[in-house]
Amino acid sequence: MIQTPDAYELRSLGARLIELERERSEARDQARLLLALQEALARIAVTRAPEAVIGQMLRAAYDPLGFSRGIFFSTRREHGIDARWQFDGNDAIEPSREVPDLRPDGAVLQALRGEVSQSVGRAHELCAPLVDTRGWYVVTALTHADGALGILYLDGHRSRAPREWETGLVRALTTLSAVSLQNSLLFERAEQLATRDPLTGLLNRRAFSAKLDAALESARLLGRGLTYVMIDVDDFKQVNDIHGHGHGDAVLVQVAQTLSRSSRGEDAVARYAGDEFVVLIENLDPEGARSLVRRLSSDLHAQGLRCSRDAKGLSLAADRALYATKAAGKNGYSFA
Repeated sequence: MIQTPDAYELRSLGARLIELERERSEARDQARLLLALQEALARIAVTRAPEAVIGQMLRAAYDPLGFSRGIFFSTRREHGIDARWQFDGNDAIEPSREVPDLRPDGAVLQALRGEVSQSVGRAHELCAPLVDTRGWYVVTALTHADGALGILYLDGHRSRAPREWETGLVRALTTLSAVSLQNSLLFERAEQLATRDPLTGLLNRRAFSAKLDAALESARLLGRGLTYVMIDVDDFKQVNDIHGHGHGDAVLVQVAQTLSRSSRGEDAVARYAGDEFVVLIENLDPEGARSLVRRLSSDLHAQGLRCSRDAKGLSLAADRALYATKAAGKNGYSFA
């Protein structure tokens, strides 16, 4: 005798089939998400600039992880928020010094203090870190051996409620991002040590020479001129002899800061040797270059700095102009 399933069994079987299909569909979605996340992590792993690592991490949180808003709070050694980067799918990722309203008992500050490594919550909860939290949120600390690198805050996920595997993917993202961010900071520091003068923070002679070679080639190909300015602090030996080397260092830093402020952002400013500085000016006609050199001279003079300056030509011509300036009484500039 063949027994046929009754209506209850049929309903149960139908419900189970629907459940299996849902699980199967969810498994496919998870597999696609994991593959997309793996690709995003691979990009993060080979990124060298710290800002680019932060940008890649926030974009990965948006797609494929599915959060509509991501905010990264970078931190300082004294355990305070230094800046924030925000991404919601439309805006460019730029650092901002404006910090959102953070509750004293909120998850961001708890993570910042090292009290929690990851926190998950909802908008109505007392510990919500932002006043305009969208749906549920997750906060994860990015840490390394010496402490926190920053805090990642995510909210506005497409799912209604947090699921363990989704928050686990956030942990995977932040774990690798922390390693990549730390490596990029070390790489940036090493690059600065190799290309920057340790006292003034300007380009060093080697980095300036490389910049000059590239500028000369570009000028040759495009048929453009460029201006090379050499600055020498007048009577600098006497400054050191009378006031001490500490005061001499302060004078060099003041010169460097004045040149950086007074030149254009695209100009290369370097400490060439001792009390000698150089400025490389591109994409300016002769009159524009002369005007810029006059401004450099005026701003140095306004700071109480006595310097001799020369412009137009390269090292040999610059040296001749520099000595001509000194022979004429110092504290001026010459063009060669």
